[in-house]
Amino acid sequence: METCFRVSIILFVLLLISEASANIFSSDAGVTSNQHRRNYAQESLKKLKYGSADTFNFGRFQSPDAIDKAMSDCRSAKSFKHHSSKDGKEGYYCSTRLGGDWVLAESKQVAKDCVPEEVLAAYLDGNNQKKWNEDKVLDIKISRTGSGLYRQDMVLKPQRVLTGKTTIMRYTQTICVDKIGISNYNAFVELDTKSKSNTKLRPFHILKVNVGLEQVGNDVHIYAAGIMKVNRKIVPNLVIFDASGIAGAMAGRGTLWLSKHFQDRSTKIRKTRIE
Repeated sequence: METCFRVSIILFVLLLISEASANIFSSDAGVTSNQHRRNYAQESLKKLKYGSADTFNFGRFQSPDAIDKAMSDCRSAKSFKHHSSKDGKEGYYCSTRLGGDWVLAESKQVAKDCVPEEVLAAYLDGNNQKKWNEDKVLDIKISRTGSGLYRQDMVLKPQRVLTGKTTIMRYTQTICVDKIGISNYNAFVELDTKSKSNTKLRPFHILKVNVGLEQVGNDVHIYAAGIMKVNRKIVPNLVIFDASGIAGAMAGRGTLWLSKHFQDRSTKIRKTRIE
């Protein structure tokens, strides 16, 4: 029973970072940003500390490297594990317990032969989300509320938990997109705790995610870091094991479909050129 429960938790929390960092833009609006700066912020980012996750702030216009370093007091660079699955997901992920109900979930991957704007287009493609999460997502609606500001309404299918099954879960996230330099982007995603559409039963009470998209040569490096306070009714802390660690690990893997998406596209383009 414990094994089945672990699998259920794993499959469910796969959505946490994936859905937070995906579906950021409205296809009708195109790629827009809230603010634009020539360079990344120079001021140092305060480091994340164990037991103080609730006070951490991702800041704004921070480089992926700066955010990575801000996590270094809680885990080492060696904590990242390589992930490669049969469905094509590939990259590196890391899960770190931060004390209490708090978890840090991170992922790193490379989207080959593309630019950040194309990665953003993949994010907004509802067909992509259905392909990778159709067993969990019932509906996703994205609306633009301002320049580079978005509202994401999520509806999740009922999920199996230890004592039975949940009802349909709903929650709303706000998204703020900034552009740095010629083509790099940061997207900050946060659970809208005041939204009247939220159900009490949802995966987390608090969620904050920063997604950095950085052009490196012909590729886009993607680094997602998310801090969440898990809902113990969905991700319980049992005497035998703490499911939040498993939840964080799977959340970290959630966006790794992007590497496969662009690998397939690159292969298709090369094949077309040969023909």
